[in-house]
Amino acid sequence: MERRNRSNLLKLFGSGFLVLLGACGQIGGSGQCGGVEDSGACVIIEDIQPTYESGGGNTSDVDARQDLCTNVSTGEVTDIEPFTDHSASVTISNNSLPGGNANLTPDVTLTNYTIVYSLNSCPSGESCPDLEPVSVSQTLFIPANGNLTTTLKFVDLAKKAEYSDGVSSLLIYPSYTATYTFSGTDIFNNKVAISGAAEFTIGDYDNCQ
Repeated sequence: MERRNRSNLLKLFGSGFLVLLGACGQIGGSGQCGGVEDSGACVIIEDIQPTYESGGGNTSDVDARQDLCTNVSTGEVTDIEPFTDHSASVTISNNSLPGGNANLTPDVTLTNYTIVYSLNSCPSGESCPDLEPVSVSQTLFIPANGNLTTTLKFVDLAKKAEYSDGVSSLLIYPSYTATYTFSGTDIFNNKVAISGAAEFTIGDYDNCQ
């Protein structure tokens, strides 16, 4: 099956990523990035790159079914298609607010994240399921004036099974968006919450070697 190449989409919400003030409940920062105004942190999701080693590396094509690999000439089964979780490489930065003092930027620790899936497009006449959100408890430390790149869930095997059980055909390749929301605190216990998203297509892709 011909692989579909789609560009990855990183969406900013509002004019940047939102960071909430724990004390005041107001939006911090200058409007260009999220920040904890009281402590001067500007926390941004710089990149969300879907990645699937079984599919050749960086790709937003999510394979939803494991197939038998066959010899094109003889039709003989030669192997089982590699089939694993589809992950994402996520980069988060933590710098001072615009015009702020970099020496005063606090460390930030994120303690959990959720992924909400929304359907962008479904072929006419087909049925594309709504996918349940995912919540993960995981500690991510972003040092002051630094960044963190880490591999996180994107569409795991359980979510692939949920999709396969609800779709009318695995050969229609609808588009979804996965929206991440991370939450945690800075070293002064100010609450931090940032969001970002990446688009993907899903269906029965051929990743036989």
